[in-house]
Amino acid sequence: MGGNSDELRRLLGRAVAASSNGIVITDPNLPDDPIIYVNPAFERTTGYSREEAIGRNCRFLQGDDRDQQAVTELRECVGAGQECRVVLRNYRKDGALFWNELYVSPVYDKEGRLTNFVGVQNDVTERKRIEEERDLLLAREQLARTEAVRARQRLSLLAAAGPTLASASLDHKTTLQKISRLAIPELADWCLVDLIDEDGEVSQAAAAHADPEKEDLLHELSEHRHFGEEDPESTAWVLRTGRPTLVPEVSGAAAEEMEDGKHRRLVLELRPRSVIAVPLLARGRTLGAMTLVSSDPGRHYDEEDLSLAENLAYRCALAVDNARLYRERSFIARTLQQSILPGILEAPGLEVGAEYLPMGEENEVGGDFYDLIEVKDGGRLAVIGDVRGKGPVAAAVTALARYTIRAVALGSDSPSAVLASLNEAMLRQLSDYQFCTAACIRLRSEAGGLDLTVARGGHPAPLLLRVGGSVEEFGCPGKALGVFPDAGLDESSGRLEPGDALVLYTDGVIEARAPDGTLFGGDRLVSVLNALGSLDASYIAQKVKDAALEFQEGTQHDDLAIFVLRVPE
Repeated sequence: MGGNSDELRRLLGRAVAASSNGIVITDPNLPDDPIIYVNPAFERTTGYSREEAIGRNCRFLQGDDRDQQAVTELRECVGAGQECRVVLRNYRKDGALFWNELYVSPVYDKEGRLTNFVGVQNDVTERKRIEEERDLLLAREQLARTEAVRARQRLSLLAAAGPTLASASLDHKTTLQKISRLAIPELADWCLVDLIDEDGEVSQAAAAHADPEKEDLLHELSEHRHFGEEDPESTAWVLRTGRPTLVPEVSGAAAEEMEDGKHRRLVLELRPRSVIAVPLLARGRTLGAMTLVSSDPGRHYDEEDLSLAENLAYRCALAVDNARLYRERSFIARTLQQSILPGILEAPGLEVGAEYLPMGEENEVGGDFYDLIEVKDGGRLAVIGDVRGKGPVAAAVTALARYTIRAVALGSDSPSAVLASLNEAMLRQLSDYQFCTAACIRLRSEAGGLDLTVARGGHPAPLLLRVGGSVEEFGCPGKALGVFPDAGLDESSGRLEPGDALVLYTDGVIEARAPDGTLFGGDRLVSVLNALGSLDASYIAQKVKDAALEFQEGTQHDDLAIFVLRVPE
């Protein structure tokens, strides 16, 4: 029996010596629980020989790196005489770090007394390296995912801003208010937009807060903000220099130093933690500034946030500047149109009705015109015309036509002579691509009615609306003016009796197009007029305009002018 035990111990000793795991045995009954045995694998792993390790506590392998959670856990288990498994940072004799997966087991004798601790070491440095690389890759992947989400959020913000800015017109403040709300809470907890007016004064044009209950604080804040400071991190500095500013972390002392107590209270309630202020730059001008503020202590703005804010501000600035240009062009167009068209037309013994509606944007000048001119011997000339195109060029041709007609009418009341002079002036002064159509009618009182003489230069035929509702077309067509030296301007005659009306119009009426492509046409115009025979001139003009607009369901394709002269009954 004893021989077998000795043989078993020899085999066990050989197995321990041959093990690839480092094995160490300590004696807790000796002072400081010293090492009493190490196997060759321990020597290979640590670089320490058996003689250098025996008699020392295992903690020498930790070097100065003893502030480890695993060390605390190991110490507690050993103190309690319990087994444990930990992974420690240990150091070889040459100072190289290795990760030691250590399993410690207590050994008790037959009486239950603790006699030894057996530690089994496993060098898991390569495994830890792989794990760390895996964790690094996972962290990088998570960071990339986070960045992708942030990038999508930025693109979504700019995409959402696009339609809002595209629809901006005269009411740019409403547009800016919508944009300031788009910026929260993705980009900011609160946002302010300030604009510089033509006098250089700065005003708060928009404000939005992620917390609706704090929105009133922003409006109250506008009464206390000043823009004269020299602080390089202020909105005033951005407005003055046209350069952005980024404050990753706002100092709490800045608010405490404010002299205005109410201003200080408002800022403290709003709790700015990080701030971006960017200029609204368009066409070389600073139009204002956008201020984005984070109240979250965990969110600090960086250069990417600044880049996004600058992109958003640039788009806002273009919208504001386009609105300004739109207003200026609209004002110019209205002024120019008013100078081209006559004011309220009045003539003794004659009802006058006129309707005019240019096509397209209100900042475009139309090319239709009409006029009523007093000539010699108490007669009058009624004129209506349609210039090719619209905008400034059409306005110039319209002005030329109207004032040429007025100048010629001082010396001649012949409709054909008036239009012939206009044709000559256009051929002489305009390019080949500018022309107009026109109708000129001389009206002369005779025996209670009006004798009419008409000449047409390619214009739709005037209509005689009789008091009973019947409609007659008269006048030879002629050719468009400004194209041919001889426009074929023959004169035709007609007469208006009391209650009759002369209806002049441009092709914007008869060429009004329904959504299905159908034209309003001359027959439909006659049908409308048939029901208006006993009405006054203004009402006739209005009803014709309404009928044309209703037919095309509000989508106007050309300028529209209607000019009605009626002999009262």
